[in-house]
Amino acid sequence: METQPICNVCRESNCRAVALLKSEIDGREYRAMKCNTCGLVFAFPIPELSFDSLQNIYGEQYVEEQRQSIANERGNEALRIATNRQMDIVERYVKKGTALNVGAMGSSIKVLEERGWKLHLVEVSAFAAETARRLWGFNVTVSRIEDFDCPPDTFDFIKLGHVIEHLRDPYLVLEKLRGMLRSGGVILIDTDNAYGLKTQIEVGVRKLVGEKVAVNLVKKLMKKNLSKRYGRLTPPEHLYVFSERSLCKLLGSTGYDVVQVFTPAWGDHTWFPLVNQKFGLIERGFIAVDQIGARFGLGEVLAVLARKR
Repeated sequence: METQPICNVCRESNCRAVALLKSEIDGREYRAMKCNTCGLVFAFPIPELSFDSLQNIYGEQYVEEQRQSIANERGNEALRIATNRQMDIVERYVKKGTALNVGAMGSSIKVLEERGWKLHLVEVSAFAAETARRLWGFNVTVSRIEDFDCPPDTFDFIKLGHVIEHLRDPYLVLEKLRGMLRSGGVILIDTDNAYGLKTQIEVGVRKLVGEKVAVNLVKKLMKKNLSKRYGRLTPPEHLYVFSERSLCKLLGSTGYDVVQVFTPAWGDHTWFPLVNQKFGLIERGFIAVDQIGARFGLGEVLAVLARKR
């Protein structure tokens, strides 16, 4: 019997279905749900994925698609600059020490070592971990972050770069990571913004013209399958899309104090540089809308820096 959808931030059932999605990855149907209290958008049901299932999702094809989008000198340098800018912000709040990066999809995280941090990496994808070892010499632990274990008070800084939206239970993960942070340690999370202007317009048009018309229109104009996604929600990969309110509430309820929030656009040189990608006329128009939204705190990227309470 199907259970009642519960918001993983508010822990309440004050949620409504906003779309029915059909995944191209596992063939399952999911409902896109929205919490009326905090604005969290999430997939229902949340799939219970084994470690082996995750290897199929985040295997060679996924990793190579991610890597090829930045795999040249220009792309790598843009991400190195972005990482340095992020660390300039982080180091205002914590002294250099030991850092944990969740994910090993790119080489730019080497910047932390160059700045004097002792760096640990954990990556769920065995293929991504092996690629990181082979190409960049990283020492990577292959594990779901839910299963990763280390002594309490190990890290001064933890980074989740576009990771939290993939987790089955972000609440439990953030609680666990808090125990790994030393007193005064900080965590940096960047992800997609459920309330970005571009997303709000997309969702509004979808609601106005209806699902069937919207799906056919996007397929014709952009060659994309709208029936598998709602905004940036694409189960079983992206299981959550956070609003500023929901992510800050989640951090507060798991023992952190938020110290800074950023809502930039795609293409921002600190948070989401766009490199090696070709955009059509319609997509360039959406990027322009996103840049306008960012001026009013409605960019498509959400980044939150928080300190262990």
